[in-house]
Amino acid sequence: MDTLALDDGRLVELGDRTPGGSKNETRFGRLGEQPVVVKIQRSHGRVQEERQALEYLISAGVRVPRVVGSGMTSSGEPILVISREGGSFARTPAGWRRFGRDLAALESVDVSDSPFRCVPMREFVDDHRERLAIVRALLDAELADAIADALRRVEGEERLALTHGDPGTGNYLDTGDDAHPGVLLDWETASVSPFGLDLGRAAFIGLLDLGRSGTPEDLAAAVIHGYRERSVPAAGMSTDLLNSWVAVAGLQFIHGRHLHPLVTERTPQVAASVLRARLSATG
Repeated sequence: MDTLALDDGRLVELGDRTPGGSKNETRFGRLGEQPVVVKIQRSHGRVQEERQALEYLISAGVRVPRVVGSGMTSSGEPILVISREGGSFARTPAGWRRFGRDLAALESVDVSDSPFRCVPMREFVDDHRERLAIVRALLDAELADAIADALRRVEGEERLALTHGDPGTGNYLDTGDDAHPGVLLDWETASVSPFGLDLGRAAFIGLLDLGRSGTPEDLAAAVIHGYRERSVPAAGMSTDLLNSWVAVAGLQFIHGRHLHPLVTERTPQVAASVLRARLSATG
């Protein structure tokens, strides 16, 4: 079995690849008798940012993997070793409802002294208008205009909150038990960003049905329902504003897949089609 040396001299044994991991090489492993997950930074990975995020979140009482160690490969790639947590990826509406509740808990985390980048609404909207300009040629006029309208709708909201940034199929371990919270994974893109982004993005990922459940609308409805159960501001969010956040999330996927086509079948055209169907169905 392959091993890697950590900064403190300990050796971590590498096992099989974990599911997912498009930004890093992620492997199951063992550090002595302890089962761990080893993240080796690859293209677009940011394991140092994730280490800082996890250490802060642990101190804030959020259920996330613990940092076990770090180091560098012989060729200079950063390594992050974290605890291997129990649970499984949510596949059912019940699991996605729990996912929504656990995601909404981030709203109450104090970020006044956090390491996370702060993205005010004006910066956020300006950035996303630039993203829309980049991908507009890929979209029909009606969809492009709908996304532009969504950006105008959300820009009046000033509330900021701790935002995971990529909540979805592979980044949440479900305990299968309403009484016990699950574990949110992969914090490389966490920030303090406009409230509503995580909810819209989780709903859109449900609609993409990356886990091939066959019931994407049910997953999206379940994560929205669970989030609103725990978040008072989300419970009071209008349907128009919620749909606008879903459209903004759709733009993120269209833009990201256009610039960084990491998985062959996950194209910007597929994301655009999913968003178009959602906006047609919700009026």
